[in-house]
Amino acid sequence: MGLTGGIACGKSHVLRRLAGRGLHTLDLDAVARDVTAPGRPALHEIAAAFGAGVMGHDGSLDRAALAALVFEDASARGRLNAIVHPRVRAEEARRAAELAGRGAAALVTDGALLVEAGAHLRFDRLVVVHCDPAQQVNRLRARDGFDARAALARIESQMPAAEKRAFAHFEVDTSGSVPDTDRAADALAAELLDLASARADSRRTAIGALLGGVVHGPETGPRGLAPASLLAIAAEAGGLEMEGLARRLTPPAARPWYETAAEAEPGAAAARLAVVLAAWALCRGPADGPFLAGVAGSIARLTHTDAAARADACVLALVAQEVALAPGASSDVLGLARRLEGLATRFGGATPTGGLAPVWAAVRARPGDPAGARAECARRGGDPALAGALAGLGVAIHDSPMAGGIRAALVAVRAGFSGS
Repeated sequence: MGLTGGIACGKSHVLRRLAGRGLHTLDLDAVARDVTAPGRPALHEIAAAFGAGVMGHDGSLDRAALAALVFEDASARGRLNAIVHPRVRAEEARRAAELAGRGAAALVTDGALLVEAGAHLRFDRLVVVHCDPAQQVNRLRARDGFDARAALARIESQMPAAEKRAFAHFEVDTSGSVPDTDRAADALAAELLDLASARADSRRTAIGALLGGVVHGPETGPRGLAPASLLAIAAEAGGLEMEGLARRLTPPAARPWYETAAEAEPGAAAARLAVVLAAWALCRGPADGPFLAGVAGSIARLTHTDAAARADACVLALVAQEVALAPGASSDVLGLARRLEGLATRFGGATPTGGLAPVWAAVRARPGDPAGARAECARRGGDPALAGALAGLGVAIHDSPMAGGIRAALVAVRAGFSGS
């Protein structure tokens, strides 16, 4: 699980409380301090990049001097992140693997910028800690000695709390008393432990059941992000890292990943990536609706400012997951869509458009028949490729170069997350 939130919102307190209730925890700020300690290669690179002024008299990093240097300089901040972030990620992965090897069922990783960095899809669940904005300013001033203007500048340099909460599976509001926060954290700990236990008992989906959905689905996607390419990128990168995907868009993102949708017209529906995302998620681990909805909503934010269009992508991904698990569910895709609409709305940001009605009708009329579903969907005025993808789940695929490449990517995803 990932734990994030704005500066001075109480993340560290919540993390300590979760640790006290039996969850393994990891603080990425502490990891960053470790990888930039004296004698570590990162420290030498930072000194070379930013000069002796960021070094203390004892040879350690002067973090306050470095922070002052990069705070208002995006280019300098980018150079620093390029030095530190890959090392933090590698050390995070090493420690997580070590815990998993010892049989740990759950790990909570605390990072202030998980969403801003586009790293939040590494986690099965995202917890966002937040508080009343006035309290946040007062806490930051009391903790770090900032005046009101400096405190606001630090807060405003991060993603607004309301926007960050849109990515959350769980939230902890620390606006109340410390005992109130502790009770909320204790309840969260119990829920996370139960979730980890249930996940360990879940079955996984056969790759053959997923292949047809990708092969018979769309060949193109929004902003040049084709479904097969997205799957190959995720397999190569070991996951869905939003900043990396943003650089693959057409045109490439010139803003942070969560703002790039406003830069260009998407050119295709967000839902065109839905079935391949369901296939990726089912290769990554057991079926998990809240995780998949968060994935589909986040990927749609790369290309679409329209929340209802993002919700379409979420609901199609969720329905595709159900059909992959039980192909007979194709006969009730409309019922599935209605049942899953709440989750799609939560992570899309609005109620689905209703524009997928021709897809549901076509798949219901021609289940297990991708070509027939495409023709029926076209007759009803919908996107034939979406119907082909949904009807193709569970359908046997003959060998071809395209099918072979997709199968190899799905196998690579599964191997990357299973350690096999």
